[in-house]
Amino acid sequence: MPKKQPTNEQDFLLGGILAFLGLYVILSPSHDLLSGFSLLGLGIVFMASSNKEFRKQFFDFIFSIFKGL
Repeated sequence: MPKKQPTNEQDFLLGGILAFLGLYVILSPSHDLLSGFSLLGLGIVFMASSNKEFRKQFFDFIFSIFKGL
């Protein structure tokens, strides 16, 4: 029996959870920045891969930062 593929909504929700956990780890008293940024980045990748509009807004945001430099 083939495995059921996750839907875009499930991917976006998983990305949101990972991003939230990443922010929590960064802001926690332990300040484990490497783990926090890893979870945050992984969450953003999941969210961007599942939603075309989010991907466009995210890249526009990143490019605007580089344009400002």
